[in-house]
Amino acid sequence: MTAFFLPINAPGVEVSKRFEEMGRMAISTGSIVIDGVRLPDAYRIGEEGKGFYLAMEGFDNARLLIGATCLGAAQRALELGMQYIKERKAFGNPIGKYEGIQFDLADLWAELEALRSLVYRVAWMNDQKYKHGRFTQLEVTKYISAVKLKVPPFAFKVFEHVMLWMGAWGYTKDCPLEMGLRGIMSYYIGAEGAMNIQRIIIARELLGREYIPYK
Repeated sequence: MTAFFLPINAPGVEVSKRFEEMGRMAISTGSIVIDGVRLPDAYRIGEEGKGFYLAMEGFDNARLLIGATCLGAAQRALELGMQYIKERKAFGNPIGKYEGIQFDLADLWAELEALRSLVYRVAWMNDQKYKHGRFTQLEVTKYISAVKLKVPPFAFKVFEHVMLWMGAWGYTKDCPLEMGLRGIMSYYIGAEGAMNIQRIIIARELLGREYIPYK
């Protein structure tokens, strides 16, 4: 398989469907029909016959970016939550004084910092792979899949808990969490690879390719 750049306005290319998504408004999702398209060699990307590997490398870079995106969203949600629990009062006290919320906050913050360290480490590994060849593509892929497996569900969990702290206001469109929740759901559901795909990749690299379930 060889990769090519395909202009959307090339003869024989038709956008057959565009979906209206809940979030990620800057990214279009849909389907195209390709019928009898011919492209010059100048549009080829990378070496001939290496298109599959380019696509997998693209998945890796996108999954790492998703991890960083969801990490930032989780951090912002937690910041908004902390601001809210300092100001919202119940029974004469800010609700942040109650242990039920403090325990939630402490657990979420600790997990956020642990995942931040993972994302930073894997970003460094990916950078070293390109600059110095210190790590192989498959070594980095395993860790990138760990980022994709763990960070989006955690970000969703942060939004869930903070919205529960906020009560009815957390369920309104006036609450700034609403847009972020819709955005991270796309990454949790499976943008750039479903969660079970990440588990298969990690297990493959830990056990060896003879344990790949689809072979």
